[in-house]
Amino acid sequence: ESDLILNYLFDVYEKNADIQVRFKWTPTKQGYGTSAIWDNRISQHRAVWDHEGEEPRHGTRVTSLAEIPFFDPESKSQREALGKPIHKWD
Repeated sequence: ESDLILNYLFDVYEKNADIQVRFKWTPTKQGYGTSAIWDNRISQHRAVWDHEGEEPRHGTRVTSLAEIPFFDPESKSQREALGKPIHKWD
């Protein structure tokens, strides 16, 4: 049973274009490159090694101190806030 659920989640993660961002690093004249920032609380990072060593890349992990998460039963889900359809499971 858990394999069925995990396979479904992996399939959604791999194939759902609505939840993916493809980001291409590009160098600048000053020797710096493009930056990307994401929130690890609600996202997952996966690097694609497609640069073939043309330009060196560097990654720095930065974490911040934030509020303690809490549940607000009156809050909207992300899908509701974005106006996307909400799936009801029977």
